[in-house]
Amino acid sequence: MTESSAPEHTTDPDELASEFDLSDPAFITNPEAGERWLGGPRPVCRGKFADGSDVWVATGYQDVRAVLSEPTFRSRPPGDSHRASMLSRGIPEDIVDMFDSTLLTMDGDDHMRVRRLVTRALSARRMLTLTPAVTAMAHRLLDDLADKPEPDLIADYAHPLAINVICEMLGVDEHYREQWREWSETLAQALRPNPEQFAPAVRGMARVTKELVEARKAEPRDDLISELVQVHEEDSDRLTDDELVALAMVLVQAGHETVRNLIALGVFTLLQHPDQLKLLKNDPSIASRAVAELVRHTAPVKHTFRRFATEPVEIGGVTVRPGEAVQVVLAAANRDPAEFGCPADLDLTREHNPHLGFGRGAHYCLGASLALIEGEVALTALFERFPDVRLAADPAELAPRYLLAMQRLPVHLSPETDER
Repeated sequence: MTESSAPEHTTDPDELASEFDLSDPAFITNPEAGERWLGGPRPVCRGKFADGSDVWVATGYQDVRAVLSEPTFRSRPPGDSHRASMLSRGIPEDIVDMFDSTLLTMDGDDHMRVRRLVTRALSARRMLTLTPAVTAMAHRLLDDLADKPEPDLIADYAHPLAINVICEMLGVDEHYREQWREWSETLAQALRPNPEQFAPAVRGMARVTKELVEARKAEPRDDLISELVQVHEEDSDRLTDDELVALAMVLVQAGHETVRNLIALGVFTLLQHPDQLKLLKNDPSIASRAVAELVRHTAPVKHTFRRFATEPVEIGGVTVRPGEAVQVVLAAANRDPAEFGCPADLDLTREHNPHLGFGRGAHYCLGASLALIEGEVALTALFERFPDVRLAADPAELAPRYLLAMQRLPVHLSPETDER
């Protein structure tokens, strides 16, 4: 299906090393294990998913792009094996049913129907209209930072901006937002869920979302939930109640986590590359290109959900059989030297940048436009307001692990000489 420079090799799992092992806690927490997958593409090889099942792992740009674009691959395996996989990881049956109603797990006609209904509400043009509100939120948070001796740019800036923007857009009432943040962070651990935390978080989000949907049916507002309710009630291909609730939950989860990671990783990376940061400070007009490069370089989303072959298909020199899963690694694809010049370098002026940071094809991230806007606003506003911001801890202690989001980002806002 795709051309690849990878050598021909066997499809026998026993003859291929299983390096990419999401079932091994060390892989997730060990920075060296994760870094191995960012050093450039390699032939498609075997790996393990979080539940210990076998997967093919694609890391080359062309292979990843092909898997994401080819309709031969689906989000669900044939039959009900995906349910068995989720249940084996401790996810209760009612939660599995809820996930089956999300765009993330839909395919074919159902997926296109739901996506078509919500694309209008999440158009790039509509997202641009949110820029003034995002900018105002960012500046209010920066006002508060000025009074703190050593603010944490995740807890005090990236997180509240991300969660408030997506909740404001959807129409989530303010008194729910901190609870939404806690639920969202629990859902972010879906690869290794703690059933005692995961199920209550999903049920809590569903309960509140249903309340918001019913409230907007009775009294519409100028928010996304109201618009989705209108689509739900007026369109001939209407969203079901479960689809409407699941969609709102996914938007909050993805909108918060991805943007939080983009801002945190963006600031951390720029502070490690002062020459590139200077370019951005001196020429804010490159902000859009800079954020795209940060998405490519830092990979706020490291990989997508697995894709399952529905018929035999060749990827990177191996034959993927029907029912077999492929795990694509976006972070590695975006470091492919066959596609990007000097891929390990951060280059805010990079002109050729067809990164796959938000996926590709039918499941391309619906909120990509909003994430880019938030990233651009957050970074430019921060460095305009505090041009001398610097880390207040050892970078090695703060550096993110492969699949774990950065937890803290303490900084000083003034030059070192001012403190002597």
